[in-house]
Amino acid sequence: MGEFDRFRDYSTEEAEPTSAVRTQPSRLWGVLAAVVLVLTLIVLCCYLAIFINPQFMFNPFKPPAQIVLVTPTQSAPTTTPLPTFPATWTPTTTPTHTSTPTITPTPSNTPTPTNTPPATSTPKPPPPFYLDGDPAHMTQTIYEGTDGWWMGLAGEVTDPNGAAITTVEIKVWDGEGWESSQVPGARTDVVSNYRVKFGGSTAWWEQFVPFSCYEPKTYYVQVIQNGVGVSPAVKVEHGEDCSQNLILINFKRRY
Repeated sequence: MGEFDRFRDYSTEEAEPTSAVRTQPSRLWGVLAAVVLVLTLIVLCCYLAIFINPQFMFNPFKPPAQIVLVTPTQSAPTTTPLPTFPATWTPTTTPTHTSTPTITPTPSNTPTPTNTPPATSTPKPPPPFYLDGDPAHMTQTIYEGTDGWWMGLAGEVTDPNGAAITTVEIKVWDGEGWESSQVPGARTDVVSNYRVKFGGSTAWWEQFVPFSCYEPKTYYVQVIQNGVGVSPAVKVEHGEDCSQNLILINFKRRY
């Protein structure tokens, strides 16, 4: 009895997996049937939609769209009634306007234009300093041993009474790039030498030029005060004569 029971239990345990395996194909066929049913319903719905509206988006063979021609309606021409006139119509004449003759004005005498005098310019006052006498060309005898090479200009600056003026500068230039300035009375040796030779005040100045006395040259001399020219620029010419190697130029103040 015990052996039979063991055999029975063993057969039962082996039979359960077999029945489970047999039920799996049945479930698969059921799922496939459901899918086919759903797809069939979808296809039927698409056919129904295409039947109702041939232009449906899922219709691969859409019929061509119909073009509706709209013919404009012509309105019946309207008749404009003609104006009616009375039985007897007499035209009336409109009086014409007679123009009044215009009076031509007599030309008046045009006044002769008067000559406007030109505007007069206010004369400028003369510069404070002026050239006191003509430049004097002479032989330089103050310095010995300078014959044949020395060349210079000298002079003095005074007021109307002949007193020395030492608050200005004397500018000398040649117009070709060289220039120099001297202060009257600044060099005591120059003042002493020229006063012994020519007398005068203590406002003597001297300018040695770095050019040979044999070289013809043009020089310009002017009084400068506070950086501004206060006298005319005096132009002097030197020739090739070394016997006239000193040029004296004196300036005087007007007031």
